[in-house]
Amino acid sequence: MKMYLLVLLAATAVWAADPKPASARGANDKMEILATVYPGKELVKQLLGDDLQGFIYVVEVTLKPRGTEPIGLDRDHFELLMTDDGQKTRPFAPAQLTGNTALVIKSVPGPTSGIMGQNNGPAWGGIGGPPVMLPGQGAQIGSTTANVDAASAEVKEGSPGKENPLQKVLEAKELPQTKLETEPVKGLLYFPVDGKHKPKNIMLLYRGLGGRIDIEFREKKK
Repeated sequence: MKMYLLVLLAATAVWAADPKPASARGANDKMEILATVYPGKELVKQLLGDDLQGFIYVVEVTLKPRGTEPIGLDRDHFELLMTDDGQKTRPFAPAQLTGNTALVIKSVPGPTSGIMGQNNGPAWGGIGGPPVMLPGQGAQIGSTTANVDAASAEVKEGSPGKENPLQKVLEAKELPQTKLETEPVKGLLYFPVDGKHKPKNIMLLYRGLGGRIDIEFREKKK
């Protein structure tokens, strides 16, 4: 009986641990994307020196041109989809994660909400820490640039103070908001995510000037 309990506890500990980083790629005739997802606070801390309070999944992307025309890049061209619960999220800017200003988004029930759908709680970004998902059901969180008419937004100022040094780290490592021309462009994207999800249940979606690319992750094998 004791041996059975020890095995059960060991199995539970393994299950509770963060998944390993997972890499995948996708491409079309205009560009190729190589991506690695870091789905857990310990993995994020190893990458950035801070776990961002466990609310952020980081995705490292390398974009390689396949055509001759320059392609404008923007963090809002990316989404992270959790296929196990349907949650979809767009990346936050570094200032939204560490700055003194917060944008509070309150959802409105209905399938057309682009910020949150299906009666979610609000998401907070900034004010010295990463966004916090308040109680709700279903989820689409992240960027506040789409379908703002489907939700009410309010900006709240935090206390003035020194710039958070973590913001400079996040900005230096973020995917540059630039153009993909002749050379690859590499950087990080910071996605707010509710709950734990295995890499096999995570997809990176690109919907930008370079067309459409879907990337399914798989855990790295030992």
